[in-house]
Amino acid sequence: MDGNKLVRSPHTAFVLASDYVAGSEDSFYVANLLTSELAILQGPSAVIWEILEEPTSTHALISEITEIYGVTREVVSASVLAFLDSMENQGLIQRVEDSQPSQSL
Repeated sequence: MDGNKLVRSPHTAFVLASDYVAGSEDSFYVANLLTSELAILQGPSAVIWEILEEPTSTHALISEITEIYGVTREVVSASVLAFLDSMENQGLIQRVEDSQPSQSL
């Protein structure tokens, strides 16, 4: 990749389903506040959403997924990259510079 990291877009709102529906599995309802587009993230996609709370490189994200699910990079790389492209195209995640300068007041 190009040295950028991925992070949740500031133009999103989300809720954890289990906060509202007793006995529901962990899934997120995510909305792009600019387009009103909605997504339901479950399973590995919900895990990726949680990881992207902080800026994360694609390489680090795939490494974390392989560790969580006990699979190899070859098994998950293509599907994770496709999912990230889809999320970015929907405006739910965005790229940020790897090393952002600190802002002074």
